[in-house]
Amino acid sequence: MADTIYHQQDQQQPLYQQPLYQQPAQQQYVQQPVYPATQESSLLGVKVSDSQFWKGALIGAAVTLLVTNETVQKGVVKTVSKLTAAAQSGIEEVKEKFEDAKAEAQAEAAAQKAAE
Repeated sequence: MADTIYHQQDQQQPLYQQPLYQQPAQQQYVQQPVYPATQESSLLGVKVSDSQFWKGALIGAAVTLLVTNETVQKGVVKTVSKLTAAAQSGIEEVKEKFEDAKAEAQAEAAAQKAAE
């Protein structure tokens, strides 16, 4: 009985071999027109029209000027020393105000204890 079932299945198969998995249906694509790429100005492969290029060039020029020019170096050192002196004096002022406020709070606390 089992032999007849297998023989019947063999007879029902077509003569050509069908693939186990069918290929997906091909999609239709609309062809878009192709435009040539715009020519960008470049110097040795660097895009000179790029804003980041110009920012880097300006920063590099400023750093070069700072490192090589003694007058600029002296001016920068003077400015930095003035800023640090101002910051230190400001910190000292804040410390003095804090000490004054602390002394006032202690005086008020002592006055309240004496009043009790």
